[in-house]
Amino acid sequence: MFRFNRVFPGIVHIQDNMGVCFTLLAGSEKAVVIDTGYGLENVRNCISSLTNRPVLPLLTHGHHDHVLGARWFAHAVLDSADLEEYALRTGREQREKVAEQARGLGLTTPEDFMTAPVPGTEAPEYNGETAGFACQRTDLGGMEINIIHVPGHTAGSLVIHVPAWQLLLTGDDWNPCTWMWFPCSLPVQDWLGNMHSLLRGLEQEGGVTRVLCSHQPMMREGKELKEFLAWATPERLDEAEKSEISSDIRVRRISDPQRGWELLFDGNKYEKR
Repeated sequence: MFRFNRVFPGIVHIQDNMGVCFTLLAGSEKAVVIDTGYGLENVRNCISSLTNRPVLPLLTHGHHDHVLGARWFAHAVLDSADLEEYALRTGREQREKVAEQARGLGLTTPEDFMTAPVPGTEAPEYNGETAGFACQRTDLGGMEINIIHVPGHTAGSLVIHVPAWQLLLTGDDWNPCTWMWFPCSLPVQDWLGNMHSLLRGLEQEGGVTRVLCSHQPMMREGKELKEFLAWATPERLDEAEKSEISSDIRVRRISDPQRGWELLFDGNKYEKR
């Protein structure tokens, strides 16, 4: 069952039955859906109930919890740096893990979940720069959006800025619990540098006062994102505790329980710098 949070005219933040979020941005001429969730439910029917505009899925990165729902569409957009991740995370082994996770939540998977193809993807049509990052500026019809390639959580990670609402959709480049420990993730200090540069650059384009995250059903304040980045100091990273989240990667963790913040990163990548 989908849950809806209508945050602005034409913008609906949606949570699927596995708990991950994706977002509809609908103008007067066309629409994009930012990510597609796990895909256990018919994402296309969900979006069609909200808009009659032509819809194109825009995938912020290649991880399974954001792209498996693309199976309900004929086309999708994904930065080419994440094509290998997309193939891996939509493969049979990953789908089996998702099906097991769903069973643990008391959910059933569609009969064709293991075999349904996902669409081929095309890269964004980058036509400019924002803060030194490649971007595609698009008008959906009364709603301008800026699709920006900001490597971090993955090499191909995208974020979307909606200047009229001073809104930033961060994908997994930022959540109150941000994971930077995957093999495809940049070193944590490179991600931090990119995010700081992005926010400075966006100040020239309306700024960021509101944030929609992929793992948070409610909108966050831009102030929180800025404070999180300022909190992740070299001193805290140097003293980060070990985490047992992976047996193959030396994961390190800093946290602020009062604010519900966590940052997990690959200690080996950090120590090599």
